Amino acid sequence: MGKIFTNDPPFYQQLRAIAIPVAVQNLITVGVSMLDTLMLGSMGEVQLSASSLANQWFFMLTVINFGLAGGANVLVAQYWGKGEPAEIRKVLSIVYRISVCISLLFSLGALCCPEIIMSIFTNDAEVIAAGCRYLTVIGWVYPLYALGNNTIMLLRAVGTVRISLVVYSTSFVVNAFFNWVFIFGNLGAPRLEIQGAALATAIARVVEFLIVAWFLFRREHKIQFRLHDLRRFDRVMFGAFVRAATPIIFNDMIWAIGNSMITIIMGRMGKEFVAANSINSVVMQFASVALMGTSSAAAAIIGNTIGAGEYDRARDRARTLMYIAAMIGVAAGVLIFTIRPFILGFYNITEVTRSYAMSFMAITSVLVFFMAQSSVSMMGTLRGGGDGKFVMVIDVIFMWMICIPLGYIAGLRLGLAAPIVYFIIKCDEMIKSVIGAVRVYRGRWIRDMTV
Repeated sequence: MGKIFTNDPPFYQQLRAIAIPVAVQNLITVGVSMLDTLMLGSMGEVQLSASSLANQWFFMLTVINFGLAGGANVLVAQYWGKGEPAEIRKVLSIVYRISVCISLLFSLGALCCPEIIMSIFTNDAEVIAAGCRYLTVIGWVYPLYALGNNTIMLLRAVGTVRISLVVYSTSFVVNAFFNWVFIFGNLGAPRLEIQGAALATAIARVVEFLIVAWFLFRREHKIQFRLHDLRRFDRVMFGAFVRAATPIIFNDMIWAIGNSMITIIMGRMGKEFVAANSINSVVMQFASVALMGTSSAAAAIIGNTIGAGEYDRARDRARTLMYIAAMIGVAAGVLIFTIRPFILGFYNITEVTRSYAMSFMAITSVLVFFMAQSSVSMMGTLRGGGDGKFVMVIDVIFMWMICIPLGYIAGLRLGLAAPIVYFIIKCDEMIKSVIGAVRVYRGRWIRDMTV
């Protein structure tokens, strides 16, 4: 066992301290998504598909913000390992400025040209109309989401994770309540259906932002960020941020665009495919919450360890994380395969959609093992270790040279069966998991981005 799992009690303590709260946070977030799909799914496939496709616009913003925070977290984790909170405040200031500018552009798109956005993903007139109603409500709160979510992700790098539980558990209750009120028209409110789902989510986003802002300025004592820090601009730190974040941001943007291309392929294959994939995605996220927590913990732990100059220890910890990821992947696969028939009983869907969803979840139950390996190795260890350029190259090559072209040919040219098309557009995870594992075990990925 000593050769597989490192004999390092502080490592396991830090892993539990970060991974468990993040896993619970993701469980709550998935719960919100599941509520939306269940409530809208009870009204049929048009509204379920519309919300799923409309959220692709928000998904692109989420991925860009994830890239910003991911790049910043490399610096934050390493500066925290060195004991330099003043430098961390400079990083936060840069992230806040950039994220607000980007999120405002996404808000303008959602509010001013929702039809154009929806037409990118589908040619179904009913789905486009319903998606437009969703976007024109939710688009107002994108900047608040960006500020709140980036703060939570950056705080993880210094080991502050419990606030995320407070934020997202409160958000879950708020979202669930207002979903019930506005989707179905309860308590005297108008029956807004898909607009009600958007309004409930918007209210929850406002609540999230207010809690995060209160915590950051009133209760957070490690970084001690204040409003006057936003007025400071450090050219040297900006250069360090650009070096650390550019490959990650570029990686995530190209990946987000690629994922949207895949969504376009799905959208052209019919609303049954989209609805089935929406159900499958929520189930996969639910079964993978432990994986999400471990991946986030890996980035913070490896970054802190490298910042402290303990390179050999970082390599040992990285190898142990790979074994933990394998166990999580097996458990998640068994869970997905087991619960799939029970989940579908909650949806008002056609037999075609039901058949697609069952097949997609069966395929996912196998692929999730490889997803676990690639997520922890690439999104956790390698990014946290400053090896973001390698991750970028691998992600771009396999998505754009394998998944997208083969998915297009299989789905829209050859007209192959939906399960085959789904497997083709997800098969890159199998290859990336092997490449990520080899990279980690060779140990040539450590980069101190603060020097």
